[in-house]
Amino acid sequence: MLRSPLGKIKMKSLLHIFIVAPLAFICLTPASADPGAQPKPVEATAPVSERDATLQKAKDQLSDWRIKFDAYAEKAKAESQPARTEAAEALDKAWAKTKDAAARLQTASAAEWANAKAEFNKDYDAMSARWAKTEH
Repeated sequence: MLRSPLGKIKMKSLLHIFIVAPLAFICLTPASADPGAQPKPVEATAPVSERDATLQKAKDQLSDWRIKFDAYAEKAKAESQPARTEAAEALDKAWAKTKDAAARLQTASAAEWANAKAEFNKDYDAMSARWAKTEH
């Protein structure tokens, strides 16, 4: 079967749209945004040490996942397989949902803390399960 050079270009474009661009966008720090627009953390009912430990653990976990996803995106880009592109899209959605939950966890008020923590753990577990289903 002959492969069209145009097909490779289309696949590379798709990879950039669905893998590289979202990953690059997620890596942007909020430092470029107006600092006044960012929500401020509110005191929590959980002991400060427990809250701080939970937030640090979430930050460390997300950092580890960022490394895994970057490596996966590079591998997917090199292989140019449609199945990998679809898997990367699903991972990207799970990653975005987990990052949002982490942001809500960080800014949760005392009344919201337990729900925010449970939501983060649920989204984190779902992302981990999605990762386990992919070939990496």
